Amino acid sequence: MLLFQLVREEARRFPVLEPDSGWTEDDVWDCTQDFFAAQGSRVTAAVLTQTADVDSMGRYLRRSIRNFLVSEARKTPTGAVRRKIEDLLAVSPMFERVPTGAPGAGRWQLASAQWPPYAGELRPLVAAAYSVAGVRTVRWSGERRAPLASDDSLIAILTAVLSAAAGSLEIAELTWVLLQRFPAAVEPADATLDQSTFELAIAPLQDRPDVLVEIGARAQEVYEQLSPSQRALLPHIARPVADQMQVLDVRRSQAYEAARKLKAVLEELVPEDDLRGDVTLEVVRLCVVNP
Repeated sequence: MLLFQLVREEARRFPVLEPDSGWTEDDVWDCTQDFFAAQGSRVTAAVLTQTADVDSMGRYLRRSIRNFLVSEARKTPTGAVRRKIEDLLAVSPMFERVPTGAPGAGRWQLASAQWPPYAGELRPLVAAAYSVAGVRTVRWSGERRAPLASDDSLIAILTAVLSAAAGSLEIAELTWVLLQRFPAAVEPADATLDQSTFELAIAPLQDRPDVLVEIGARAQEVYEQLSPSQRALLPHIARPVADQMQVLDVRRSQAYEAARKLKAVLEELVPEDDLRGDVTLEVVRLCVVNP
């Protein structure tokens, strides 16, 4: 029942996976069975070897379930469009992420643009996406989902959208715009969603109390699983080894090993998702204020 309860709680974080009629008990059981079929043997072995009590087992299972659901969400039509956008933005020299410390850090903009975060309506950006002429579709056969269009066409559309915005955009915002530009890429129910449906999901983190609460809760969970020496070391993890030796009062080889182990622990405890950086920073803050 613990596994079922955790799946029910975590599944509600992923609207893209929600059935048309909402989550029923049968739907949650199906999702639970899918998780166990995909991850059961690995998770069972980890629970037996890495958890000491019900609380630690629950935390481990919750992380595993969330990672599984992230993977499942990325397989949906909406997730596939988002993944394609992420790939193109990452490899094309036309685009860059807003650097840490700048307004809108982590968003995407045209290379060297140095624009503020875009705060306007998204509908005009859809018009900009449609204004790109000569969009080439890709001839496709087989069971796999057809690509939206050629990479060159998609890059031209992303460039037009960012130019029209004259500001940096979140991946979620770019995804919404392309879903409107290519409505056939998703299920009809998804394609007709209006902008208001996305407003909460695409709002900046400072306007998302639910996200801030989640970041705090996840960071506290990670913090509680670190040893006192790891809490002392984390704020200095990027500093020279001499500083780490001083913090831990150990020899160089021991400091190297402690840093290596701490990085591995964080890789395991902090899932690789959109909140990973924010959760990690909050863990560091907790270690500073309460080492």
